[in-house]
Amino acid sequence: MKKVFSYIFLTVLLVVHLSACSADEKEASGSPGVATGAEASGSLDAGGELDPALSGRQELSISPGGILDPSAISSLAGKDNSLDLFSAAARVPLQTEKPENAIEGGGAGSCLAASGAYHFKIHLFQSSAENWDELIFVTAEGKAGSQRFPRENQLYDIGPVAGTDHYVTLGAEARADGEGDRCFLTEWDEKHEKLREFPLDFMGRDFSEVWGSLLGFAVDKSGAAHLIRYSEEGMLQYLLVSQEGDILAECMPEGGNYMRELVPLYDGRVALLSIASGSSGGMALEYMDTETGRLVKLADWDSPEGNIWYATLLDEETLMYADKEGIYRSGLSGKNPELLYRWIDHGIIAQEVSAMQADGEGRIALIYRDSQNENYLCLEPTTEEVAVCEITMGVGSGAMESYKWAVAEFNKRYPSCHIELVEYGYQDTTLLTQLTAGKGPVLIDTSRVNFEDLEELWEPLDTVMEQLGVMEELQPAVLDLGRLNGTLYGMVRDFELRTMIALDPDLKDWDYDMFFQCVQDRPELEAVANYYNFDGGGFNHLIDLLDHGLDDNYYLVLDEETGAMHFDSDRFRRFLEMAEKYFTGEGDVLVGSSLLEGRALCNAAYIGSPGHIAAYRIVFGEDAYYVGYPTRNGAAHFKEASSMLSIRRSATKEEKEAAAAFIALCLSYEGQVQAAKDSNFRLSVRGDVLEEQIASMGREQVHIFNSDIGDVRLGSDLDIERDRKTLLDMIDQARPGRALPLELQDIIYEELVQYFEGGIAEDMLIDHLESRVGLYLGERN
Repeated sequence: MKKVFSYIFLTVLLVVHLSACSADEKEASGSPGVATGAEASGSLDAGGELDPALSGRQELSISPGGILDPSAISSLAGKDNSLDLFSAAARVPLQTEKPENAIEGGGAGSCLAASGAYHFKIHLFQSSAENWDELIFVTAEGKAGSQRFPRENQLYDIGPVAGTDHYVTLGAEARADGEGDRCFLTEWDEKHEKLREFPLDFMGRDFSEVWGSLLGFAVDKSGAAHLIRYSEEGMLQYLLVSQEGDILAECMPEGGNYMRELVPLYDGRVALLSIASGSSGGMALEYMDTETGRLVKLADWDSPEGNIWYATLLDEETLMYADKEGIYRSGLSGKNPELLYRWIDHGIIAQEVSAMQADGEGRIALIYRDSQNENYLCLEPTTEEVAVCEITMGVGSGAMESYKWAVAEFNKRYPSCHIELVEYGYQDTTLLTQLTAGKGPVLIDTSRVNFEDLEELWEPLDTVMEQLGVMEELQPAVLDLGRLNGTLYGMVRDFELRTMIALDPDLKDWDYDMFFQCVQDRPELEAVANYYNFDGGGFNHLIDLLDHGLDDNYYLVLDEETGAMHFDSDRFRRFLEMAEKYFTGEGDVLVGSSLLEGRALCNAAYIGSPGHIAAYRIVFGEDAYYVGYPTRNGAAHFKEASSMLSIRRSATKEEKEAAAAFIALCLSYEGQVQAAKDSNFRLSVRGDVLEEQIASMGREQVHIFNSDIGDVRLGSDLDIERDRKTLLDMIDQARPGRALPLELQDIIYEELVQYFEGGIAEDMLIDHLESRVGLYLGERN
């Protein structure tokens, strides 16, 4: 099913925007990202849909009673901040259609016009007769549309016509005499009507050679065409060509300088941007004097690091250029540059600028590329102070990369809000101190803290997430991981399953007592389950088997008369006996051979991708069973959030509304698809994305955690339907994973380490635990 990325309250925004448009503007329709008519109201958003122009100046709304208003953040969609001297009046991705059955490749190009930008794409198919070209155009006023060029009028490249909304293209046709190709440039107006041609007969009759030799072309206000090409001798050459195809002037670069590109200027002229040879990094803007046939300098400056992406004139006395930091202006010598627009301040991660020009009335237009596509950006002087809502987000180091796309996309969508990733360690005491003091990050990846014990710190999310419309595609059984006492406080982004796998089907319904009995009945076992004997702490793996939180734990027992929990010393001695016998050997017992060779009763299975289901089936055979963990009331699989986001309750209303919108982006289809590209992403909380993960099984090797198996290549052993059913059934059946509170875990671990290191005897261990655990439970009760 074709997916279209829809954003928060897009319909509301679109209605508001369209109501302001004149009645004679046509609505955009057809495929995402391009209007099918010559004009359409609205501008294109980063997901290819229509989004309002950036020129609106609105503030976050305040709903009565402090209730979060999820539509408040939508009023800031596309609204730029006032951090810099210039701010965005419009920002539109230059996206073409993605026809079914189209193949990779095909040319593409972009250029600026006086009031917008053009972008073309050649769509290629297996049959060349089906090829066609698409030209889209957008304007700063929010208009957008596209034009289709059939194969007989195929475009090969595009260039600007300075000072107008026209554009010029490269084309070719077979010569009437059958002797090669007739090559030419064509100027078109904004209605895509052909105005004139520039014959290129002097370049030869082989179009492939003509096309390959051209580095760029443009038309100036006088009607002359400017070309940079490689001559037959392989030398760069700059030409002025008349409408009749005559060469008006030509020159070669001096001193080995490199002719980089043609630059339309604010006054309708076309300049040449050159780079000096050698290591000086000198750059110059020049124009051709048609009377003398010589280049005249407009500006020259040093760029020793060679990091300038593009340069033009802001006016006759001011140089303007772009680099990896942003856009600057300076004198014509490049000295004393002044930053006009810093990319990062506005959520832009630019990789290059391919065109930029001033309009002579204070606006700046440019085309930049980010990681996804080319984008048209129109800037105007900042005249109004717009505060920035700063949002910090606390995450672990392993999750930093998987959130980067969502953070960049959010900051780009909402430049007046800014999310910053801050790294925190596991159970970071600084983070906990900040949160309990009502401070710290607004958004928290709950893997950094003990989520279940901090209910009073989290903002309830049921209502706002329903209103944002993100719940429909999410799996209810997985959402329960974020519920505490029935209220949704955490939104799961991705999750994993953990269970036990065995070769004995009779173990499927085991509880704690049956588990101990099974081990007792098998004296030949070398190990109960797999474990790593790190620092003598292999017993932790047995704790994992028997600890499922305060409500379901082997050696913490609920007194049915008093309703209080207490430490059961007899049960703990039994646990201790098993730990000493099976979990404290010198070596490690790994997943795989220990079970296949009958040395272990069961192995732990961690399922972080659909491929793990297939891999375990392939490794352990058709007779392997997911038997689950022993619990108080029978066996159980567990599901746990790999990444779950909560909002700090003490944050301001505006911060919480922005944070809720960010969570909605993370849970959107595109947000999940982008996050899933990171190797640390597990099973998607979205049903549609999970189905895509299932369908893609077998494309890569699957790594089995804690095993001596290594990576498993699924290959021809795939049985997607069978493994899909196994996975979905386990998700439905699995319980939310729980563990003892951290303070209690620390108490038990400290005492056990002392015991296994020979520091204390068994009776002293039991006495210590009865006292310390009893005190903890007494305070908790």
